[in-house]
Amino acid sequence: MMLGAVVLLLTSSFYLKAQSTLGVTGLLNSPSAEMSPDGTVKIGGNFLPKGFLPGTWDYNTFNYFLNITPVPFAEIAITNTALDNFNIGRITNQDRAICIRLRPLKEGKYWPAVVVGSNDVLTSVSPSLIGSDSGNKFFGTTYLALSKHVDLAGNTIGIHAAYNIPVSTSSNQKFPISGGISFTPKFYKDLNIIAEYDTKSFNIGANIIVFKYLYFQFLLNKFRHPVAGFQFQFTI
Repeated sequence: MMLGAVVLLLTSSFYLKAQSTLGVTGLLNSPSAEMSPDGTVKIGGNFLPKGFLPGTWDYNTFNYFLNITPVPFAEIAITNTALDNFNIGRITNQDRAICIRLRPLKEGKYWPAVVVGSNDVLTSVSPSLIGSDSGNKFFGTTYLALSKHVDLAGNTIGIHAAYNIPVSTSSNQKFPISGGISFTPKFYKDLNIIAEYDTKSFNIGANIIVFKYLYFQFLLNKFRHPVAGFQFQFTI
């Protein structure tokens, strides 16, 4: 109880945005139309269990990323995911993914925010925005996302949905529609609780900001695979 009180006192009033496991603003593993404030920089990484990853990974691994919002309507991130290319039991390479998000419509009182984005947008083998290719775009997806937030007695409820198009044979999905619900309680604005469907499975999780600049996220993929991430974020 004492520890919780200390954390509550030290957390900032920075408006909390979810951060997907690929290092871009989103839900836990599904896109959203939320956008970080202009000038936001995020540096962080995630622990990724093998049950959470594409078939290329039959082992636990991690990623690390740099994310920048240079203008209010655009975000770009580069994410590196560790690889054991030669199956020798240790990391020998990394997969590089560039992600881009553009927001043509900002959220208003009566309409949702709209974001068009692409994860793993470029590869040296076969660049493609739409249509599956056989390159190394393990996380390749192009999407259209919508987000709307509602205030309910001081609590913030976010409703999110996205239509996803895989752009790589390595990136499969069971259903093209993804989305979820986020909940930020009135008494603790730096806590965000999320339930989502990510085109393949249902996930639950939460994220929190502490000490103003440190962000932590935890999720259970398929309610059984633990994924944990953190980032250092600031504005310039």
